[in-house]
This record gives sequence, C-alpha cells and structure tokens, in this order.
Amino acid sequence: KASGWYANITVEMADVAKVDIHSLVGVDVGLESFLTTSDGETIENPRHLKKTEQTLKRLQRRLSRQKKGSQRRAKIRERLAKCHERIVNQRRDFHYKTAHRLYSQYDAVAVEALHIRNMVQNHHLAQSISDAAWGNFVLALGSKAENAGYHLLKVSPNGTSQKCSGCGDIVKKSLAVRIHRCDSCGLVLDRDLNAAINIKRVASTLR
Repeated sequence: KASGWYANITVEMADVAKVDIHSLVGVDVGLESFLTTSDGETIENPRHLKKTEQTLKRLQRRLSRQKKGSQRRAKIRERLAKCHERIVNQRRDFHYKTAHRLYSQYDAVAVEALHIRNMVQNHHLAQSISDAAWGNFVLALGSKAENAGYHLLKVSPNGTSQKCSGCGDIVKKSLAVRIHRCDSCGLVLDRDLNAAINIKRVASTLR
C-alpha cells in the first residue's frame, strides 16, 4: 500500500457457537445520519471523504501540473495515494467501532439488503453513498457477528421507508421528505426511525 508493506496471516479457528437472540435492533442507514436504530439512537455520518475533499483536489491539481516522469510528480502522487489510504482506514475504523457498539447492546442486528450498485447510479447522491460505504459497514457487522456468535439479519428494503410503522398504511414520500406523517393513525416521526422500526418488525417475523 502507499504507506508500506503489510502481511496477511490466515488462521483456521473453530466456529463460535451462536448466542440466543434476546435483543434485536433494526438499523436504517442513511446520509443525514449514518444510521438510526429502531430504539431511536442515531449515529452521526462522519463524511470522511467530504472532509478531505479540498486537500485531494489541491493535490490532484498540483499533480496535473507536474512533468510526467519527474521526481516531484512521483512525490505528489505518493502523497495523494497516502491521503486516499488514510480515508479508507478512517472509514474502516469507524465501521468496526460502530459494529462493536451495536453488538455490545444487542444479540442481533437487522439491516436492509440494499442494492448499492443501483443506488450509486443517482449522480446527485453517488459520492455521498460511496463515502458512507454502507456495503463495507454491513461486512463489518457480519465479521463481528461471525467472530462473537451474534446474528446479522438482512431484510428486503421494499416498503420499509414508505410503510407506516404505526398502522401499516403506505405513506408515499420522496427522499427529500425527512418526516413521516401518517394521516390514518396520526403517527409523526423521523422517516429513518420509521424505517428502522419496520426493519426490526420484518426481521422478527423472519426469525
């Protein structure tokens, strides 16, 4: 990697016995908050790429002005690569710490089985979705669950945002609408919390 050489050591270990599920939480990932749980907890989106974007652009401009094959160009390219690697490391660290935080409170975590490749085709949201790296976060959840005997449950994303968690009616709303308001039962709450509750409910029926 840009920061140096690393060794991966693979060790075969016995499977960890799964714990019984006494506590289950639904998790809805997003861009405003990184995630919202069905218990109402939110975790801020760190936006690692966004915070370093200006530095990356400045290095990229300096790189483009340098003569190809020059030592100066090679040094700037190395700095740029290290900057990208630092973002990846920060993001991975955040994902694993968040996974640990969830599994320290719950035996099972339920998430949507998102089709992220389709979602990033929305050019207005593609960079923000890539920066959040939801797919890598789910991998971190799966790794933590496997190593400690916890459970990761994946549910279909169909209807989790549009369905009212209070009465089950469909409440159509665009991505720009952040509050769920149901005319049928009068429920008003954050749309991500509404989705997280629905995710937990679907996961409970799957069990």
